[in-house]
Amino acid sequence: MADDKELREAARIALTDCLAVKEGERVLMITNLGGDVFDICQELFRQAIELKAVPAMVVQQDKDNFTMADPAVLDAIRGEPDVIIAICRGRIGKDPYGMRIGYVGRDGEKYSHIFDKVLDGDRRCRSFWSPNCTREIFERGVPIDYVKLRRNAASLKERMDRGRSVRVTSPAGTDLRFGIDGRRGHYDDGDFTLPGKGGNLPTGEVYVSPSNGTAQGVIVFDGTVDLDTYAEMPDVPVRVMFEEGFATGISGGETARKLDALLKRSEAMARDRGMKEEERNTRHLGELGIGLNPRAIMSCNTLEDEKVGGTVHFAIGMNLENDAKALVHLDCLVLDPDVYVDDELVMEHGKLLV
Repeated sequence: MADDKELREAARIALTDCLAVKEGERVLMITNLGGDVFDICQELFRQAIELKAVPAMVVQQDKDNFTMADPAVLDAIRGEPDVIIAICRGRIGKDPYGMRIGYVGRDGEKYSHIFDKVLDGDRRCRSFWSPNCTREIFERGVPIDYVKLRRNAASLKERMDRGRSVRVTSPAGTDLRFGIDGRRGHYDDGDFTLPGKGGNLPTGEVYVSPSNGTAQGVIVFDGTVDLDTYAEMPDVPVRVMFEEGFATGISGGETARKLDALLKRSEAMARDRGMKEEERNTRHLGELGIGLNPRAIMSCNTLEDEKVGGTVHFAIGMNLENDAKALVHLDCLVLDPDVYVDDELVMEHGKLLV
């Protein structure tokens, strides 16, 4: 691997500015063999040693939303390292025990994956995850002005917290309304310095989970569409109708067909395992996210694309409030949006007004 300055800088920033890794801390890295994901983890490993931390790396075969994680990965997470970094082609993989029986966190909530229990339920570690990341994306999107990003994210989150309803429209035909009364806004701002905190790198979005059963209208995805292990620009914009919180119809071209087939596969997997809630929520509207990363560009990689400033994305599948569980969470983009909170315009043609 080329020992290049840009990758070293990005890795160092990730460990110091975002994770605040300290001497003696155990840092677990989960990855796949070869390619950019392995290169990035190797450099993170080197930089962790420079910081006098104690890094370890677990390498498994590539996984997606429908395959199980290697037992060695799950056992490493059970060891409760101080920091967990996942940079994989695709996903970490499912947790069979979690899916079948489940884990109860210190917060009293039930979790279907040991990673979620350790991070969210027990707050034993801090983390970032970068699915399908490339060196180019990591080097471009990680070294940013975090002070400015965090200021913008906090301001937008505060407006979401005071809101009761959201409407999103776009030139391509999106016109969707949903409630957020009782929901809190969240932000992915790269501050993963405390136990229980985690998110993507590159970072840069504010997101909220629609109140269950409230989404009504149509979304037209004219930006990239998440197809689990990869994303693509749609051949024809993908039109998704929503009624009472669930997608009731998907139309368009070949990309729309692929998205619908992926959702059917998720429904079938949940049904075969007797997971009625997960089957029901496969077509649930799980998230609205607003991109804020100033260096992110549209690259047909969901990790980066959903952070692009001036865009919004919606996730079909599980939400992040743990009250609408599903086996998938597919982020798909809307370009040039107008976003209203309680009928107040907070983003106009992709420009943030808050």
